[in-house]
Amino acid sequence: MQSKEHGSIAISDSPPDPPAPPRTDDGAAKEIDGQENHPEEGLTIQRPKEDAFAWLQVLGAFCLNLNTWGLMNAFGVFQTFYQLDFLRSYSASSIAWIGSTQAFLLFLVSLAAGPIFDRGHLKPLLCVGSVLLVLGTFLTSIGSQYWHVFLAQAAMTGLGFGCLYLPAPAVVSQYFHESIALANGVASTGSAVGGVIFPIVFTRMQLQIGFPWAVRVLGFILLGTSIVVVAVMKRKTPPPAASRSLVDRSAFRDVPYILLNLGLFFGFMGLYVVFNYIQLLALSRTDVSPALADYLLVIINASSLPGRLVPTYYADKIGSVNVQTAVALASAVLTFSLIAARTAPAVVAVSVLFGFAAGAFMGLPAAAVVALSADKSKIGTRLGMTLAFVGVGVLISNPVAGAILGSDGNWVGLLAWAGALLAASSVSMAASRVVKVGFGLTRVL
Repeated sequence: MQSKEHGSIAISDSPPDPPAPPRTDDGAAKEIDGQENHPEEGLTIQRPKEDAFAWLQVLGAFCLNLNTWGLMNAFGVFQTFYQLDFLRSYSASSIAWIGSTQAFLLFLVSLAAGPIFDRGHLKPLLCVGSVLLVLGTFLTSIGSQYWHVFLAQAAMTGLGFGCLYLPAPAVVSQYFHESIALANGVASTGSAVGGVIFPIVFTRMQLQIGFPWAVRVLGFILLGTSIVVVAVMKRKTPPPAASRSLVDRSAFRDVPYILLNLGLFFGFMGLYVVFNYIQLLALSRTDVSPALADYLLVIINASSLPGRLVPTYYADKIGSVNVQTAVALASAVLTFSLIAARTAPAVVAVSVLFGFAAGAFMGLPAAAVVALSADKSKIGTRLGMTLAFVGVGVLISNPVAGAILGSDGNWVGLLAWAGALLAASSVSMAASRVVKVGFGLTRVL
């Protein structure tokens, strides 16, 4: 830079410095025209444009949720069929290990899928997961013994779930900011749609063409939706230059994040007890007809559809953790109320309300983790950590419930177990909120 002296005035030949980024009165970041300015750090972060291509990613995530959570939420019809027919020589607890292992692998494999996604390997995750899912389903159709079904439906399909689930919220979170909870909620409705379609298809087809071809029909549905997923889904942000570990160590010092994980751990444990046993419960201790009992799981999953949309819309305004705390408490109350439900109208009414609350609970974890994660580049890793931790609870919950049920049908004990878990979930998430933002009821988190 050169300058010339004119009397007491110095004139510079260099261009003037750019204007300072806007600041709030307290020096914090200020948002203008889709940008987030951090003057104290010299950073400007471009907000994602929530355009048509972004919503195309929601379509892909919808199909992923249909193929993973939707099929997993339908396991209750398999539990009933296996226990009353195909694997009737095995206990309820033994059969429950198939569904719980499947769910556990969805959560556990997500621990590895998170860093893999963060490193930019989305397509390999989608392709490998889709092959495992479809192949595992077709192999289930030719199983004739317990261990055949366990290896195909629990192990292989579960591994496919683990590769496929995490990309759904992780990709959507890259394309949305203002409407992130709503976008993830819309995507998560795939779980509800799958939870409606798969039980109906399996029940109808099993009666008409038998178990093997009924399962193959499910396999063809999964194949078609997997093609859509691979075709449309794409990362938005480039992978970081530095490699990521399987674990974000800073998370172990993040108390609100830890408490949220505890809440999700207890919550999913409790929810899946009801999902897996509602049909057997109705057949064993209520006056619900067998025809209606076949559709109780469908009713729960159908009711979860508005539950994934309405609460997630408000979660963008009042906070994901706040809403999730409330629906966990509602789920606990409804689970305890099943103890007193003995008539068909009562069971159906509780199932509808429970499905709504459960849908909201299952649709919000990703947005809650994002809300508690300061470093957005580690969202994939943190989601993977959360899912792996939750998976341990899902693995043991239904077999424990089956052991509580026993051969004498201790349904009160089973429902008390599930209700207590959901109550503990609500308390843990409320504690997470208090630690993060305090006791103020109007504070968004």
